[in-house]
Amino acid sequence: MRGQLSYHAPRLILATVVFAFAFADAWAAGANTGATGFTTATTEIESYKEPVSNLMKAIAAVIALVGAFNVYFKMQNGDQDVKKTIMMTIGGCVAFIAMSQALPMFFG
Repeated sequence: MRGQLSYHAPRLILATVVFAFAFADAWAAGANTGATGFTTATTEIESYKEPVSNLMKAIAAVIALVGAFNVYFKMQNGDQDVKKTIMMTIGGCVAFIAMSQALPMFFG
C-alpha cells in the first residue's frame, strides 16, 4: 500500500500544479472577458431601443382599434359602462405611447 502512494504522489502533485496554473490562467482571462461581455450587452441593448419603441407604438395602435370596436359595440347594445371602456382604452394607449417615449431615455 505504501508503495502505491509513493508511486502516485508525484503524479498527484503534478496534476495539482497543472490545475492551479490552468485555473489561474482562466481566472485572469475571465476578468477581461467579463468587461467585453458587458460592453457587448450594452451595445446590443442600445440597438434594440428603436425597434422596441416602434413595436410599443404599434401595440398602442392595436389597443386603440380594438377599443374603438369595443366601444362601438357597447354603444349599439346599450351597455351602461361605455365611459369606463373609453377611459380604459385611452389609458392603455397613453401608457404604451408614454413607455415608448421613455424607453430610449431609460436605456439611453
